[in-house]
Amino acid sequence: MPTYNMWFKRIRLSHAMSRRDVVEAMRLGGVEVSSSRADRWTRADGDSRRGATMTEDEFDAFTRGLVEWTKEAQ
Repeated sequence: MPTYNMWFKRIRLSHAMSRRDVVEAMRLGGVEVSSSRADRWTRADGDSRRGATMTEDEFDAFTRGLVEWTKEAQ
């Protein structure tokens, strides 16, 4: 079953986003996260101690902020 982390990773890679970019997109989407939390989303399928599962609300904020982030990145 797909997870929000899987979709997040695909989007992040397709846009070549750094942790800093992810944190900014989240901020633009209305949610403040640390860079370490953003980094942990990329590890969710690996080491469970180092990974974090992205929630639906976090994914929603990321995709909302992604629209504004891509406008600023151009």
